[in-house]
Amino acid sequence: MNKTLTTLSAAALILAATGCTTGTEEGSDFPSTAGSPAASSAASGTAGSPTASPVALAEGFPSNLIPVMEGSDLLSSTVDRSGATLTAVLVESSDAPAAEILAFYDAKLVAQGFTAAEAAPGSPASRDYVRTGSGEPETVNITTVAKDGGKATVTVGASVLAETVK
Repeated sequence: MNKTLTTLSAAALILAATGCTTGTEEGSDFPSTAGSPAASSAASGTAGSPTASPVALAEGFPSNLIPVMEGSDLLSSTVDRSGATLTAVLVESSDAPAAEILAFYDAKLVAQGFTAAEAAPGSPASRDYVRTGSGEPETVNITTVAKDGGKATVTVGASVLAETVK
């Protein structure tokens, strides 16, 4: 389980770093996903400026499991179904403080049967969630990173059994 949480945390941080770019493929109005882990997943998007068009959730994204926090800006999302496992990542930008962001996801995930670990102190603020059932443990990781008191980049990554997502 620790390996799963470590892998999910690392993937979330990588996607947060790559999901915050505004690059587009030459000659295209769409964000470039070439060379990124999201390139082979369902739709993903990136918004980089106040004039950028809104980004939609990736097709099949489990928004009941991982909702977009009200008042935040969606930067990107990916979803991948491999066999019995569903992996989803959401990257958003928020003016809310880390404690408020974690409280929002605490309420949503605990209501779905996840158990929250204590938040790690410092920056980035991060919390892991685990749900156990008849199969493999399911995990979710929330990481918030704020630079110089500006907007926080929030990355939510989940690895769950596909059958548990509605």
